[in-house]
Amino acid sequence: MDKNEFWELIQRSYREADWETDKEMELLINKLSSYSHEDIIKFQKIYEIYSQEANTNKLNAAAHIMIDGCEDECFEKFIGWLISRGKDPYLNALQTPDSIADLDMPYEDDYYENEEMAEVAQEAFVKKEGEEGLDIYFGESGEFQLDSDEIEDIVAEIIFDEDINAEWDKDDEESLRDLLPNIYEKFW
Repeated sequence: MDKNEFWELIQRSYREADWETDKEMELLINKLSSYSHEDIIKFQKIYEIYSQEANTNKLNAAAHIMIDGCEDECFEKFIGWLISRGKDPYLNALQTPDSIADLDMPYEDDYYENEEMAEVAQEAFVKKEGEEGLDIYFGESGEFQLDSDEIEDIVAEIIFDEDINAEWDKDDEESLRDLLPNIYEKFW
């Protein structure tokens, strides 16, 4: 498992699910459960890196606008939703957060959270090994780390917006509009 296979699994599941998040998660879990323990855990570790990299002020503002208010737990689910859209939407959102407004969503989607994305590897382990798979998963994943070259390869292609951590005030609509005008216009 590497970053390319990670994204390919997500994108293939998303397409096959006809852009329906619940179906996408089911397909992704099914596909991932056929992989080795190490590959399933690597999938999770890669997810964690992408999730950490997306933890920025400007994406938090995007989530706040799109979800009509969004605190920490909500923001984690928003990042899961963004990653589940695929590589290009994710990378574009970090480079130009306002590009999220231009995502091609073939149906009316007003739910921009995906809690399950953070648990895909865990669910794949349970599907593969049964309920005892949880103990195996937590034991093996607690000890496993990606090597520094793998981590560097993952983060090397991420280009951040120059003011990705710009400050904003949830009570100041004008600051939100100035920060993310397209998202604000579409979702607020």
